[in-house]
Amino acid sequence: MAPNTAYTWTFLALHLLLIGHVMLMESVPTKKTYRAAVFEHAVIPPPIWAKTRHMAVDQMMFNLRIYEEQAHIAGKKGVDIIVFPEDGLYGLHLRTRMFIYWYLEPIPDPVYVKDWVPCDEPMRFPQADVQVFLSCLAKRNKMYVVANMGDIKKCLAGVDPNCNLKDGVYMFNTNVAYDRHGKFIARYHKQHLFLEPQFNAPVNPEYIFFDTEFGRFGMMVGNDVLFHDPGLELIRHHGVTDIAIPTSWPDNLPYYSAIGYMSSFAIGHSVNMLVANLHDVHPGSSLHGSGIFTPAGAQTYMRDPFTLRGHLLIADVPINVRKIPNLACDVGLTQFGPAEMKALMHPEFKTTVLKDWFDFVLVKGTAGAVTICQNGFCCFLQYDKAKTYDVFAFGVFHGIHKSYGQMYEQICLLTKCRDYNAQSCGYPVLHSSTKFKSFRITGNFTTPFIHPQIVVADPKLNLGLPAPGSFLYGPGGLQGTSVERPLLHAALIGRLYHKDCINCIGV
Repeated sequence: MAPNTAYTWTFLALHLLLIGHVMLMESVPTKKTYRAAVFEHAVIPPPIWAKTRHMAVDQMMFNLRIYEEQAHIAGKKGVDIIVFPEDGLYGLHLRTRMFIYWYLEPIPDPVYVKDWVPCDEPMRFPQADVQVFLSCLAKRNKMYVVANMGDIKKCLAGVDPNCNLKDGVYMFNTNVAYDRHGKFIARYHKQHLFLEPQFNAPVNPEYIFFDTEFGRFGMMVGNDVLFHDPGLELIRHHGVTDIAIPTSWPDNLPYYSAIGYMSSFAIGHSVNMLVANLHDVHPGSSLHGSGIFTPAGAQTYMRDPFTLRGHLLIADVPINVRKIPNLACDVGLTQFGPAEMKALMHPEFKTTVLKDWFDFVLVKGTAGAVTICQNGFCCFLQYDKAKTYDVFAFGVFHGIHKSYGQMYEQICLLTKCRDYNAQSCGYPVLHSSTKFKSFRITGNFTTPFIHPQIVVADPKLNLGLPAPGSFLYGPGGLQGTSVERPLLHAALIGRLYHKDCINCIGV
């Protein structure tokens, strides 16, 4: 059943709007790089939920045609790999198993299905319309393709304790990958679901990667990046150098913005991150922020809360050659000792940041040093900044964060306050006029898994990242040496994965 004429013309008009304002960001490639693309897609959602498979395919085809055009543009630019966002084929509103049923396809396991090029063998497996389309897209443009879709698997209700008793199927939020020839090479089921009652999480975590001539790529989806599995296992034990991550990530300021957190993960774990987000800035939604991030910082990124159009980002990425040391999981990497403890101060006030209670002190004057502690965890700040009317505070948190999943964290946070009220220091802030000539943040972390983050004010995007080379992260902590734009916040986010919960898989 095809959409009616009115819907067709509406979709076509929106389709032209979305693809007519694509932004290309690229540089000159070298032999030590590969060229990557991520597409932040403004999804065309179904006008009504599909009652048949044919109707669902027709609706998804509006988005797949946009993917096709973006891949064609990227192919002409010599792109080696492109990543599309989570839920990009049907949007976020199919939140029940009944609504999403017809949009799903049975996706085989490439471990057992050898040498399948869906573009060449479209009838080898039934109900594979999307898989065939993506395979042809990869083959025609001679590039690797990573996309997100839905997988459906039959199970024995009443026999399998994890099988849904009402419909007798598993439904998974799934990444698929194809090589330059259109060959199906990888399938990954999202482990950490977030407000997705329509999907199942796999019973056991999946550690899925594929090899290219320019690196080994692991796959995750959105919320997976916050937890140990699969990311840390892929990096530490499977030699992954790059991660492709489709996501539908809303901004949660200060330190859980899409560009801020994904960049901090890349720096903290020495991996390249290709992050493709959904783009939805309608009232009540803040899904935006995509980029290509490296251990040295952002190669390119986009955060556009103002327009309705999608964005294609292209950048040349240094090939990542490194080995991850086998680190003890209870030993911090940053230096902290008697010199830092000489600046110890008592907290001046408490306030919440993302619903967690931080202890804070105000950052006074234009230069100084301060150490502040909470529950045995201490953070140190040394700073030299311009004199302005902005109010900054330095805070510490040590404990379980529960708002976005149960996560044990140790956080040092330098942040601009919204106004002169100290309780505003935990609120989201988008504007600043204060430049720091230098700063250094460190702490007595009891974990090596630390995500260093600096977010600056950007006159066009409201939120930006510092240029590679303007900051350092190492044993001395996080150091802003030549951050040219006004600071919004800087943080060290330590993750103690093995303390997240009693049933979690530890490191």
